[in-house]
Amino acid sequence: MYATLALLFLLFALVHSLTAAGFFKRRVGAALGLKGAAYRLAYNLLSVLSALPFAAYWLATREETPVLFSLPGLAALPLVLLKLAGAVIILASVVQTGARGFLGLEEERDRLVTSGLYARVRHPMYLGALLFIWATPELRALDALLYTLATLYLAFGIWIEERRLLARHGSAYEDYRSRVPAIFPRLRRR
Repeated sequence: MYATLALLFLLFALVHSLTAAGFFKRRVGAALGLKGAAYRLAYNLLSVLSALPFAAYWLATREETPVLFSLPGLAALPLVLLKLAGAVIILASVVQTGARGFLGLEEERDRLVTSGLYARVRHPMYLGALLFIWATPELRALDALLYTLATLYLAFGIWIEERRLLARHGSAYEDYRSRVPAIFPRLRRR
């Protein structure tokens, strides 16, 4: 059960990473006649479709695994609020960077966003995702495996994103990176 979930998640990660890679976008996008927003829309649809097998398997089998952590009733409220905060951070990040471009409904704007949430952390979407997945009132063994794999994949995503942004924006991104933490906001600004 654990190996099956890990394999399905790794298959998703491979498809997601490969289709996001520049060389893949250029070759396959050109072969299929997809570029810009059209490629982004196809990429998003493929990402959702490739996530369905691991998500369906996880949802169908998670109840069969032992509970590692559980907070009943009102004791769960802080975690539910953190999960909600994670979802709000993700949505606000997408809106701030341009939801239509993110979804592939129009061309993405090639600009370095450093205001709003991005003034506090460089990768607020990843922060929101981490809060959303880990702030759970009940954690089962299969959940822990999936959340760990997702966290590792998010860390890989940050590494890739940092390289891409540095190559694209150069010294402006280097300056921004020196002032703003990657994922965990400082409690006080410098």
